[in-house]
Amino acid sequence: MYPARSVALSMVVIALLGSNASAQEPVNIGSRLELLVDDTLIEEMAGGANLRLHHPQRRDIVFQTDAPWEGNASAYQSVFKDGDLYRMYYRGTHYRHSGEPAQALEDHAWYLCYAESDDGIHWRRPELGIVEFDGSTANNIVLSPEMLAQIGGDPAHTATFLDENPDCPPDEKYKIIILGSKPTGLYVLKSADGVHFAPMGTEPVITEGAFDSQNLAFWDPVRQEYREYHRGFNKGMRDIMTTTSTDFRTFGDPDWIQYPGAPAQQLYTNQIQPYYRAPHIFMGFPMRYTDRGWSQPVLDLPGLDERLVRGKSHPRYATTVTDAVFMTSRDGVNFNRWAEAFIRPGPRERRSWVYGDNFVFWGMAETRADVEDAPNEISLYATEGYWEGVATDVRRYTIRVDGFVSANAPFSGGEVVTKPLIFEGGNLAVNLETGGAGSFQVEIQDAGGNPIDGYTLDECPPIFCDRLRHIVRWEYQGGDLRPLAGTPVRLRFVLSDADLYAFQFVPYEPEPEYPDVVGIGAMPRKNRDRAAFVVLQDDFTGMPAGTTPSEEDLNPAVVEGQSGWLIREGSPDRVQVLNDDPIGSGQAGDRPYLKIERRAESHEEGGCAWVALTPQDAADTTRGTMEINARIWVPSTNASRVEIDGYDNPVGTFDRRAFHVRFAADGTVTYYKDIENPITDLSFQTDTWQEVTIRADLDTATFDLTIGDKTVQALPFALGGVKRVQCIAIGPNSGNSVIYVERVQVTVTP
Repeated sequence: MYPARSVALSMVVIALLGSNASAQEPVNIGSRLELLVDDTLIEEMAGGANLRLHHPQRRDIVFQTDAPWEGNASAYQSVFKDGDLYRMYYRGTHYRHSGEPAQALEDHAWYLCYAESDDGIHWRRPELGIVEFDGSTANNIVLSPEMLAQIGGDPAHTATFLDENPDCPPDEKYKIIILGSKPTGLYVLKSADGVHFAPMGTEPVITEGAFDSQNLAFWDPVRQEYREYHRGFNKGMRDIMTTTSTDFRTFGDPDWIQYPGAPAQQLYTNQIQPYYRAPHIFMGFPMRYTDRGWSQPVLDLPGLDERLVRGKSHPRYATTVTDAVFMTSRDGVNFNRWAEAFIRPGPRERRSWVYGDNFVFWGMAETRADVEDAPNEISLYATEGYWEGVATDVRRYTIRVDGFVSANAPFSGGEVVTKPLIFEGGNLAVNLETGGAGSFQVEIQDAGGNPIDGYTLDECPPIFCDRLRHIVRWEYQGGDLRPLAGTPVRLRFVLSDADLYAFQFVPYEPEPEYPDVVGIGAMPRKNRDRAAFVVLQDDFTGMPAGTTPSEEDLNPAVVEGQSGWLIREGSPDRVQVLNDDPIGSGQAGDRPYLKIERRAESHEEGGCAWVALTPQDAADTTRGTMEINARIWVPSTNASRVEIDGYDNPVGTFDRRAFHVRFAADGTVTYYKDIENPITDLSFQTDTWQEVTIRADLDTATFDLTIGDKTVQALPFALGGVKRVQCIAIGPNSGNSVIYVERVQVTVTP
């Protein structure tokens, strides 16, 4: 990650939040999935962070409307999954007012047709036996004009949906919104099986609008109402109207939907639907209508011969191009609409860049991925080759689940900070994609923007993955967010070469059990059921001692798999077990002790004795207590201080200090935090053995220091965010100094 930039960005974000941050009313998101499709929940973005629109990938052509009763103007498709079955409804319509290829199919009545699939990729036409065409009912036609004569229904202008209202009568489970002419308006058809439909009434339910498009409706499970969207002309512009109903029989007066901040553009269809994974968010995929007029670039477009013929019927049939755009709403009326195309016409030289192409079907389906072992993806479907030959192509597009828009940052990094949120649940799950060298971190802050202890940025190991659901875990707390549920918090996302698509607070799951990978340096989770344990207890009587150093003296043995001494510095004679009595006399006595010395040399050359904790022992210190009892001797002839330090890093590095105690040759005692801090209430006797106890509280990041019978409490750690100890260093702070250790015991209470 990039710690320097993180600090700088943090200062920018905090400054932008302002002094009234804590006064904001928090947004209660409960446990719902939140997509980063807009800035509704975002307070600030800094660095290179931005919201990025993503584009679906072109896949295969999965269907062609090439049956004799279908044709090159088949459109207004509705797609949805019904149990294990995928259903598609579409109009069978043919236009001959194009070039020569379109003349190969005769005109016929306009029908509503039906196809189905087991996987959303391979589609078939069932023989329904409902409508006779050319002397046979062996076809997939659902509706014909004759069947709708009572209402003057038009099978070519329909939308079909599965009514998910739990109170919907069984015979109305499937509904069709259809344009009728007796009088003009939108009517409703109903069905119990999805293929046999009948009018639900003989009067239109909506009469205000133009309706010459795909007009649609659906059950809104969040607001417990039906919502409808249809075509109208707003000051001469193709636009969208909406209204609601509680019973699907009586609708209110329609209103125009709004696009705050978006340019005025003509939208032919709307394709609005509640997102199936987060139904409080509406998504729309309108077909955007742009008449470019006759110009040289229009003449350069593919399919000029057919274009010229269509232009004889009306110029706009030749000069208009259509693409798909993306928009979302949280109230069904105000939409955040992206100006950039969601689906561009594409690279095809023919059957593309045509009026009516890139019409996205209403609905989406979750399908298996094209990439082996990848999670499911979302399939969208769109038309190609509209009214060019005798059929249209159904092109399948795929996009990552939730992957429409992301909070994105380049490798140089960026941050996103949310507004205050109230959530339910016990873990934070993210839909995340990073590069191999990219990363993602989360900090949880209080409503005022202050990092919450245990959930700070430094405590969140940088995440790198590509997952639809990744549980965020912090170094000391794991993924457990239950203590924060129900209280206002902010989320600070820090990204580098990463895309965050969505996040959700989910029910708590126990911490996973990871394999034993101690040998490759991994840190396990804390064993919360472990009792107090002794890390090290040593009086050096089990080691050879003498006044002449040897290799055995320099590295007291560490039993594999157990915590113990590890001598990284001190060769050949800076760290050794001696038994001089008195100290420095060269005369053997009966009490061994450890000598740790640094001469006029660097710390790499001088001595340091490390108590190295196994990964599990270190993990179990997390937010626990650690007590060090030592009997030490500090000579008054030392040129510098000696020290006992605790670190949350591997032996030999010094980045994450916990407690840091120093003993000087004049008997003064200090601790280090930012600067050298004297402890005036304690003194130390040099040239004699002294009892020292350090009791560190890893939860509060403080320690008590006892020398003899006097104690000073709650001294701060050198680094306040340290909640764990991986090793303890004992030795001189600088050159020409020595410390003797006769006895040491390290005890941990998890």
